Amino acid sequence: MIQLTRWAIGLGALLWVAHLGGANWPGFRGGDLAGVAESEQPPVQFGPASNLVWKIATPKGNSSPIIWNDRIFLTGAEGNKLITVCLDRLTGQKRWEQSVTVDALEPVHHVNTSASPTPVTDGRAVYAYFGSLGVLAYDWEGKELWRKPLPMPKTSFNQGTSTSPILAEDKLLLFQQKGRDSYLLALDPKDGREIWRAPMPIHNNSYATPVYWREGGQGRVGMVCARRFTAFQLLDGKEAWWLNGIGIQVCATPVIAGDRLVLSTAGVQGDAANITVPPSFADALKQFDQDGNGVLTLAEIPKTLLYTDRHTSREAGNMTVRQALSMFGGVNKGDSIDSNRWESIRNSLRTFAAGEMNKTLVISARIGGSGEVPPSQIVWQDTHGVPEVPSPLIYRDRVYLIRNGGVLVCRDAETGKCLYESKTEARGGYFASPLGASGRLYLASDRGTITVVKAGDTFEVLAHNELEDPILASPALADNQLYVRSASQLWAFGSKPL
Repeated sequence: MIQLTRWAIGLGALLWVAHLGGANWPGFRGGDLAGVAESEQPPVQFGPASNLVWKIATPKGNSSPIIWNDRIFLTGAEGNKLITVCLDRLTGQKRWEQSVTVDALEPVHHVNTSASPTPVTDGRAVYAYFGSLGVLAYDWEGKELWRKPLPMPKTSFNQGTSTSPILAEDKLLLFQQKGRDSYLLALDPKDGREIWRAPMPIHNNSYATPVYWREGGQGRVGMVCARRFTAFQLLDGKEAWWLNGIGIQVCATPVIAGDRLVLSTAGVQGDAANITVPPSFADALKQFDQDGNGVLTLAEIPKTLLYTDRHTSREAGNMTVRQALSMFGGVNKGDSIDSNRWESIRNSLRTFAAGEMNKTLVISARIGGSGEVPPSQIVWQDTHGVPEVPSPLIYRDRVYLIRNGGVLVCRDAETGKCLYESKTEARGGYFASPLGASGRLYLASDRGTITVVKAGDTFEVLAHNELEDPILASPALADNQLYVRSASQLWAFGSKPL
């Protein structure tokens, strides 16, 4: 019986391996950067004790796993060591690991990491980008093929790189952010040779990933940055057309679906709905004037009183009223704040909350043309229900947007009409982009909850799956398996071999 059982297990494993190969997830959000795998059937319910195929500890990093046939690739960082790992997709066991040690690390926000860009593969090599180094190319067995050192990025407020490289036809494309010296870069995947670079001296503040499509028989690569989306000619990097008038906080990667471009941008505090203007001076005195002297100091303002609440775990990205008073009003420790000064700062905070700096936008436009996109190409746009980080999901003629706090918005892709806005009851921050598969949506929070929602015009939660480990990386799908990178683990969920 023991020998028969071993034979059955071995046969099941061989059959499973033989099935591999048709389903790949070669880069950020899959092959078309859209996060959709319609034919995949990942489980609805899963967790540490349910439908778990395997899990393995990973180095620190926010990059997503990528998949080609029987291999998984991901990146990580340990101190100044930048790591690229190849895993066996059947078992999760490590096939190889390579690392490069750098003298200095790129400065990053405490939510970000030194390994946030997702690698990309063409089935022959894997290409990894680290802001602290540049691009590394490894062959299938982990041998370094080439490296392309790049300047240390210069990101807004030193929040760090998150843009990922993509492959388009015969080019490896990467956005290099460095202030007025920023550019979109095209490399030859065979040897890392620079093919072209497109200077981006003005519109260059972005954490998004480039997107690729074809129009009129020609390749295009698009990059969304503060206030502008630009479509470049894939052949030579020259600007083809552009869309102005978008927001200034750009984290989400756009989606191209047919002849439509859908993108979302946020404000510097995420969403105006995140902001609560401090109370009037009279009310503030009643609540906070501890010594009754008729003026306020920073020390009297509660540390927990928030100006911005991003609804994330561990209060990531929040701004207290104390911080707002200092930043917007120049209030220092020990300063006395009288009625005139308080109300002046309060008015500034109110104006800021409703101003261009906090503009949110989701927009759908027809692709194509030359020069600036005319108003006639804008199909619809709205400022309501826009996430800060996750990319839009276009699935079955609907646009889905998941916001911090676990609020899901569903829109008609053709008209932009909001069909519902509902709470998933899975609170926390949302950094991972949503997935669509088998008529379901997969939404991952930074509290380690993956909510499965039925796709369609009415809101229905199918499951809340608790991993109890924060999730910031976007999950991947292949061969009916869901691959989730959490803070400390890579998980594979699905059916095990018989």
